[in-house]
Amino acid sequence: MRGVALDAAGRPEVRELDEPAGDGALVRVLACGLCGSDVEKLRPGFAGVVLGHEVVGETEDGRRVALVHHQGCGECERCRSGHESTCERFAAPTIRPGGFAERVRADAWVDVPDGLGDAEATALEPLGCVIRGAEAVPRGRVLVVGQGFVGRLFAAVLAGRGDEVFALDADPRRSGREPDGQVGAVVVCAPGSAATALEHVSPGGTILVFADAGPLPADEIYRRELTVVGRRSATVDAMRAAAALLPELELPAPTVLPLARFREGLDLFLRRDATKVVFVP
Repeated sequence: MRGVALDAAGRPEVRELDEPAGDGALVRVLACGLCGSDVEKLRPGFAGVVLGHEVVGETEDGRRVALVHHQGCGECERCRSGHESTCERFAAPTIRPGGFAERVRADAWVDVPDGLGDAEATALEPLGCVIRGAEAVPRGRVLVVGQGFVGRLFAAVLAGRGDEVFALDADPRRSGREPDGQVGAVVVCAPGSAATALEHVSPGGTILVFADAGPLPADEIYRRELTVVGRRSATVDAMRAAAALLPELELPAPTVLPLARFREGLDLFLRRDATKVVFVP
């Protein structure tokens, strides 16, 4: 089968891959979204890896599904306390080899709602991550720093629950309504945004770290009595919630390209000329 794997230098290339074997159900990939975390892995240490985890596919019995990317055991203390992404089992891949291929083996999924296109439905996995993250954000005036696709999802989810939402991005083409004063919570979706978060959060406020914010001075946290919370990834329950919510959200249409044009899509993403890039086999 065809897929995109990383060469010795960590560069993506289309090549012939072995058919996925082993445990899990065989799933035919219909579409897979490109995530910023995929881009972070484009380096020699990931040579040979097939990336892609925002996967919509078809099971052998004809069900259209969105695949679950990583899964906790559900039984340990960390899982029971709501920190599933820290479970010792969570690191094990549940999509093999990766979604930028024609077929994969998968351990878990949620059904894709009728009426959602394959490319649009790849947003179910990142939306599940956002829904889980939004649970840690107090209601009220919220600033989202970073307006890539995940930042747009955060803004849509928070606005949908009734928050007053502001949005900033280093690229002025993506910035939204700027805050008029301090806010009660800041969601960091852009690397290196610690200073921006501290500038805008009010004393006693909350910073949700959803990307590598950079150094957050402990003295600032201490003296201003800030709450700093980290969240990453999704759970099966969060993806089920995403499946119910996604049809109600207004999001930018993805740029859809065949796997053979992977480098072109990657370049669009890196230049910020596309908010979301989705590849189809």
